[in-house]
Amino acid sequence: MPDLKKIVIIGLVSLNTLSADVVSLVPYLGAIKYDNSLTKSLKDSGSFIGVQASVNDNEYLLETAYSYKNISYKDSLNIQNLKQHDLSLMITSKCSAYSLKIGAHYINSNEVNSFKDLGTGYIGIAGLEGSNLFDKDKLTYGVEAYYSVYPDAHNETTTAATQFIDIVQFSPYLGYSMVLSSRLRNDAVFKVNAIASTQYKDPGYLSYDFKDTVVYGNLYAILKVFGGEMKSGVKEGGFDVYNTKDLYTGSYEIKAGYYLAPTLAVDFSYAVNYYQEYNAATLKLSPEGYNSVGVVMLSYGY
Repeated sequence: MPDLKKIVIIGLVSLNTLSADVVSLVPYLGAIKYDNSLTKSLKDSGSFIGVQASVNDNEYLLETAYSYKNISYKDSLNIQNLKQHDLSLMITSKCSAYSLKIGAHYINSNEVNSFKDLGTGYIGIAGLEGSNLFDKDKLTYGVEAYYSVYPDAHNETTTAATQFIDIVQFSPYLGYSMVLSSRLRNDAVFKVNAIASTQYKDPGYLSYDFKDTVVYGNLYAILKVFGGEMKSGVKEGGFDVYNTKDLYTGSYEIKAGYYLAPTLAVDFSYAVNYYQEYNAATLKLSPEGYNSVGVVMLSYGY
């Protein structure tokens, strides 16, 4: 596989010569720890590393990301590590009070056939957002749409053969940014996720996300809460794709960061996710367990 990170960065530097206002780079790394109980999770631990980058001017926003994930299974199972590459590319066109986003996300997965779930996939991304200003405050509203295709996946009834599985997701949202003082701002976003797949025994899933961000001077803190049911969903505007049939039922995440300079910030986040892991060998959901995820991120803009 070519060095995708170098391709992304070289492309962004080239675009910056075309009168771009702001270029940002966000490298990050993290670790995952799965439930200790073998009945609740076949996986043991994981690590991931990635970089997000963007070029932003008055008319367009170009975003791209690459990540690599390595997940190990519990020793007693003797299953080879799951290794996955993710590559995303999105462009947003800005027009007056509205913006239109289109993009794609590609997943390359090395799942072994005996434990194969959805595997390698392709995700189409579209979004429409509007906004209204109220003095210094801002109301945003919009909808994100995702179409996920897994051409060589196992379904929920047999491991003897693979099939084409597609998933549709719509995520309308509403946000409000409130400027409380020259040093204090609060941003809140509420989102609903509706997912449907005709190839699943239960064809529909509904969930919600709430995100609240507080910025005070050089400090910022973020709280995320998730509830409902989500299977094979897409989050974070298309950057995070769950290419499994795990059933997610809830999560919370906290993040704290500090601006070392006006264009340089560092932060740490910790999340706990509650879910029923899908056992691709038995075609059944395990009892509800959880995993925990820690991430360190550096943000740089120029």
